[in-house]
Amino acid sequence: MAEQHKYRMGEFSQRLGVSRDLIKHYEKQHILTSRREEGNQYRYYYHAQYPAILISKKLQNLGYSLREIGRILNGGSLAEYAADNARRIAALERERLLREMELDHLRLVYACQQRALEGTLEGSWALLRRPALVFFPFSEMESFLPLSVEDAEAMPDWIDATPAVEYCRLIRQGKVLFGFTATPEQVELLELRGSQVERLPACRVFCYYLKVPRSVIGGPANTDENAISSMLPPVLAALEEQNLSVTGPFLARHLFEAQEDGIFYYYCQVSVPVSGVGD
Repeated sequence: MAEQHKYRMGEFSQRLGVSRDLIKHYEKQHILTSRREEGNQYRYYYHAQYPAILISKKLQNLGYSLREIGRILNGGSLAEYAADNARRIAALERERLLREMELDHLRLVYACQQRALEGTLEGSWALLRRPALVFFPFSEMESFLPLSVEDAEAMPDWIDATPAVEYCRLIRQGKVLFGFTATPEQVELLELRGSQVERLPACRVFCYYLKVPRSVIGGPANTDENAISSMLPPVLAALEEQNLSVTGPFLARHLFEAQEDGIFYYYCQVSVPVSGVGD
């Protein structure tokens, strides 16, 4: 058998389109091995080592570290390799579902922004079917709620999960709770927890779109209360006009904000569980 042609590190890395540093890292993790000849200190590599680089790049793109790749290529057991892949499949599936949630959110916001540009969003409404929701409250109008230790520890997880988890206001009989909502499936996927959650059943809702000045939302508690109070009359008037009866708490959802004529506005979607026409 003819002797394989040997390459010094610079030529080997250049032919394969990788950096010299990567070759060094691969060798440190026992993915590649080099040979030295008597009389010089050069490292030599061989064409037969090329598949190891291709396999390593593939595994790196699948999330494996160089240390893990070195273990796989140097005697790792089939059971260990399969277990690693099972963990990665679960992680990638979770990431895929999160990206789908984010895409759905962006599509909704973009569609509403297009309608706002056309002047057809504010004051519009629709009857929709809302899925079951989990509502995790964290404050009332003037102060934070007295959260349990479990809920206080869970708060960063809910914040980090946005936009899959939505920031909303729950309005019931004049009382306003600020919190986060997500579907039970999202809660399970994101492994969110909370002992003081409220579960809102799937229902038919009346969705009304409006905008309020940003100068009051997020300001002192009394201005927040005034702003929320101002949101309700147009929604109630639209409900009465459609002969719909309210059957549950209002849920005010922030969509986006924008500047118009020097004033910043919040665009919101208010959804109300209803019964009436079409039931």
